[in-house]
Parts: sequence; C-alpha cells; structure tokens
Amino acid sequence: MSCWNHEWQERVGGVTAAFERLPDAERKTLEGLAYGMVAHKEAMQQIVAQVDAAGSCAGCGGACCVSGRYHFGAADLLVYLATKRPLFAPRFGNGLCPFLGEGQCLIPAGYRPFNCITFNCDLIEDRLSQEDVARFYGMERELKIIYTEIRSLFPPRSMDGPLL
Repeated sequence: MSCWNHEWQERVGGVTAAFERLPDAERKTLEGLAYGMVAHKEAMQQIVAQVDAAGSCAGCGGACCVSGRYHFGAADLLVYLATKRPLFAPRFGNGLCPFLGEGQCLIPAGYRPFNCITFNCDLIEDRLSQEDVARFYGMERELKIIYTEIRSLFPPRSMDGPLL
C-alpha cells in the first residue's frame, strides 16, 4: 500500500469513527443536511450543464481537474457516510488528481468537493446568462452555509480542510 493510500485510509477511518460517535439526533440532522447538499450540488451542476460544461472540459482535457489535488474534505466524506453511498477508491498513482478516472471524475456531481463543484472556467462562465451566473454564485454562498452547518455538528475545526 502506498504512503498516500495508507494516509487516506487513516483519515477516512478517523472521520468514520467521529461519524459513528454522533448521537442519533445529530446524525439525523447530518443526514438531512447531507441529502440537501447533494441536491444543491446537483442543481449547481445542472446550471453549467445547460451550456455543455462537460463538452468544454472534454475539449481541453479537463485541465482544471488534472491540476487539482486533494480537495476532498472531511465534510465531503461525512456526506458519503450520512447518505450511505459507497466511497470511491482514489487513484494515487495516476500522476493526476487522485479523484480523476478514465476521462471523468470518480465522484458523482452531488458529492464533489466544494472547489470542484463551484469552479467554472471562462469557457463555461462566458456562455452562461448573467442570471444564471448570479444564481450559480448565490447557490455557492448557500453551499458554504451547508458546509458550516455540517461542520458545526463536530468539535471546532475537527472537520475542516481536505483529508490529505
């Protein structure tokens, strides 16, 4: 097992243990927030899908994703745990973002990290209407609030930042 795989497993184990220690009431709250976050991120993805964001990404080879690293955080993992979705297996040896599979993200849109779901390059953003741009960034602000609410269920700063 590579150093990155070992570290990944340790961090996933730590967040999972904290999740399992949550009292039932907080776990129920987290579940509601998690499903809300997934729906929110999927709605954000739908905005950019209107202008064929996937086609733009394929056209440039997903340069943003190829350059990205380790944005998946503890709060993102908590959403997987709360919704009982099986966790993906990162590809640490690919020399790229470990969450990038064969030409696409290993993480479904509703579960992608904040940075990944909120970033639009100029090619995409320039094709969106002003109303859609405003709506997208309004949704980004709302998404920050959901992340804050999820993190607030745990000791301060314990669920901040990326897993790696």
